[in-house]
Amino acid sequence: MEVSCFRNYDTPKNPVTINLMTWLTSTQYKEKVEAIRAIDDKRERDAIKATLPAITPSGVFSYRSQSKLLKHSGLIQIDLDLTENNKLITNWTELQSELIKIPQIAYLGKSASGQGYWGLIPIPPDPIDHKLYFESLKEIFLKTWGIELDDKPKNVSSLRGYSFDDESFINHSAKPFLEKKIHIPKSVPKVKNQGIKASGLGDWIIKKLEASPEGQRHGDRLKLARYAGGLVAGGYLDTDTENNLIQSYLSQYSHLDSQQIQAKEIKAIQDGFKEGLKVPIQLEHSPRSNFEKFEPVIPIINQKSELSQDLQTDTFERYISHLHFENGILINGMGYPANWDLIGGYTDKKTKDFIRMAIKNPALIQLKEKFNLS
Repeated sequence: MEVSCFRNYDTPKNPVTINLMTWLTSTQYKEKVEAIRAIDDKRERDAIKATLPAITPSGVFSYRSQSKLLKHSGLIQIDLDLTENNKLITNWTELQSELIKIPQIAYLGKSASGQGYWGLIPIPPDPIDHKLYFESLKEIFLKTWGIELDDKPKNVSSLRGYSFDDESFINHSAKPFLEKKIHIPKSVPKVKNQGIKASGLGDWIIKKLEASPEGQRHGDRLKLARYAGGLVAGGYLDTDTENNLIQSYLSQYSHLDSQQIQAKEIKAIQDGFKEGLKVPIQLEHSPRSNFEKFEPVIPIINQKSELSQDLQTDTFERYISHLHFENGILINGMGYPANWDLIGGYTDKKTKDFIRMAIKNPALIQLKEKFNLS
């Protein structure tokens, strides 16, 4: 495979066509790279790095510019630096050994600074859709593993300076990445991003989804994703909860559901989560830190709402007994807005009618409690 090589970072003209494997395995500038890695000051490191020769991994060019591409290499590069998000990854030094488990990784090694990683992934040699493949990859890395990729490789003419890694990974049989639209894969690497924290409450939501019976799964995914979004907005769960719900679904059904059904179910989770973010849920029980200490149970919204069964199968009387207003919003016993139960078949007509009336006439809730209305 051939790519273009440039004299240094700042010289876009007079490229030389070289063999990619020769470049990846060359030790010609090894000593210079080792010297760069011994420098603490980033500005000084970057200045020296810029003097190293560099290649365009995604193709052969007559001049380093997107419009001067002669032939796409069928490869796209990924660049993992210590950005603010990536600084939360606690197993950063082990990341290389984890990421090589991804079957689409053709090459992975340390960057010139020694503090980041860069890699190559095969894609269709299509310069028009190059950016779409990159954007899909970036979203997958962020949503699946909490890894933030550098944006530069979305440009087909992006550079990759010389680096050396005697423990670099090369896979000549890497599978091509063919997704121009996001399709979350089943997670393979174990990336420990401390910004993604599990909690008893988050685990409870996932267990409820996994136990959802056939015929209710789509509605449950939408409803519980809304609940999760509300808890994220309220500060009780991490923003990666949405991804955890998607991963839970895929781990159970990716080998059973068609691609079309998977896209539909993932969208239900994403849509529900997005709606939930608009309505923050404030629990009146334990602070977030305490949720990590208890066995997952149905969350207690107030002292009267110790539900022991799903709202779908609850009686009308029991359901409305737990309705209450919080910040002007009618909340059900599960702690999310009652008007969400107007969608789909979660509650019967009688219950839906009461919800509609109570939303318009909050006094109904007080009358119900005072006179034990049913």
